[in-house]
Amino acid sequence: MAYALEDEFGDIIGKARRGQNMSQGETAAAAGITESDLSRMEQYTLKPTEAQVYKLAEVLNLDGGKLLAIATEQWEPAPVQQSDDASLDIITVSAPVGGWPVNAYLLICKATDEAAIIDTAAHPDLILEQLDTHKVNPTAILLTHSHKDHTDGLPQLENATGCQAYIHKNEPKPRSAGKLQELVHSDVVEIGSLMVTVLDTPGHTPGGCSFLTQTAAFVGDAIFAGSVGGPNISYQDEINSVRDNLLSLPDDVRLFPGHGPATTVGEEKLHNPFFRFTPL
Repeated sequence: MAYALEDEFGDIIGKARRGQNMSQGETAAAAGITESDLSRMEQYTLKPTEAQVYKLAEVLNLDGGKLLAIATEQWEPAPVQQSDDASLDIITVSAPVGGWPVNAYLLICKATDEAAIIDTAAHPDLILEQLDTHKVNPTAILLTHSHKDHTDGLPQLENATGCQAYIHKNEPKPRSAGKLQELVHSDVVEIGSLMVTVLDTPGHTPGGCSFLTQTAAFVGDAIFAGSVGGPNISYQDEINSVRDNLLSLPDDVRLFPGHGPATTVGEEKLHNPFFRFTPL
């Protein structure tokens, strides 16, 4: 299962540690391991024991059982169907940026063949090819956040499609060919007959947001299968916003992230170590 997930054990403990402003030294001391061993774990050169996984989970406020399943490569999300809804299709455009795959998406309204471009994967040419291949009419560009691997090529897409681009009001604005339309939580963008609702998911960036329609949510770098995006702005805001605005959705809602495989709300509630849920 190597590399099936965007984040491995080392990524997860590193993000949790940095998000809570804990140094490697104090984390290692609290977990009863050496700082050198912790560093090697974060760099994937040392596999932890089961006892070390549980102790690190305790120190970092993670779920130990879920973390162990990822550390031992015993879990990955079940394959998610992209066309699991009679009213819409989803096309994934995945391309390397700096050596790592980045996802962009086309959200297609089947009733009208209108489409939204969600992020750019820094490869606008590939997105334009997919628009042509599927013979759909793009009507909007929706940006989950402004990091360059998700917005590079935006001016080219704007000029080629004539689409209005949308971004959260609180997000730094990327380079664009025109004025970006600002969004806030609960705003709705119409794509054909689809109603796409904006959900606040900040923390990775100041105004990171997700886009929900029917049983599909496009989540950018707010949450990955088994992990979260780097909490560059606020760890607590990221955890709270994902829990409250994404993981509160029905279990069958599919989550399409900016990196790594698609997953579902139900999978993440059961398997993401950053979140604990008490069974009903």
